[in-house]
Amino acid sequence: MDIKTYLNVLNKKERSAILKLVDKKLTAIPDHAGRFFPGLQTYANLHHNKELKPLIKKLKEYITGNFTVDKCWANYTDGGYVNWHTHKSDLSVVYYLKNKESIGTIFCINNKKIHLKGLQNSLIIFKNELHSVPFKKRGAPKINRYSIACELSFKM
Repeated sequence: MDIKTYLNVLNKKERSAILKLVDKKLTAIPDHAGRFFPGLQTYANLHHNKELKPLIKKLKEYITGNFTVDKCWANYTDGGYVNWHTHKSDLSVVYYLKNKESIGTIFCINNKKIHLKGLQNSLIIFKNELHSVPFKKRGAPKINRYSIACELSFKM
């Protein structure tokens, strides 16, 4: 498993601007089958907003090569679901925008579950791996995890 982690990615002003934008755009989004994706999300064009420029600039510092951001969206979860999935991209990014409980991401690799904590204001970059938001433990208090997800592809 090749996952890179970066800490203290954005300053407080940059994070605050993104959180304001995300709070306005979070909604229940239907999938192609007419069901709704779990939790709340924004549409996958979030990277076209000026508030995301500092995050995209950081990605260009962290990733070698000429890439494009194909999709970018925000997620909100309270820890009430697990939704295993992969992405059809060269690289995936999860930025933990607001995540005081450090609820990270779980990966399933070779039938083994690996839980990475997601410190607030950190991000992970990984190749197409099966992953999900972790489920909160029974009886645990509600969590508030805001993250930004991006799908990246390399230009030839």
